[in-house]
Amino acid sequence: MNKAVFYISAIISILLLVNIFQILTNDFERLTEYGFGYLIGKVILFVIFLTFLLLTKKSILKDKETE
Repeated sequence: MNKAVFYISAIISILLLVNIFQILTNDFERLTEYGFGYLIGKVILFVIFLTFLLLTKKSILKDKETE
């Protein structure tokens, strides 16, 4: 279960990072107030999934050490 959460979090984190980077490089000048809210929401989701990634990585490493 932890491995599935780890890999899903990794994929979603990478996709969110690419999306954030595209918004910052291509559309930053055209962002409205709602656009900035959308961007901040993406950043918050990226931080949440990155946290899941780090937490599950620690538990996966502990499982490998005990084997």
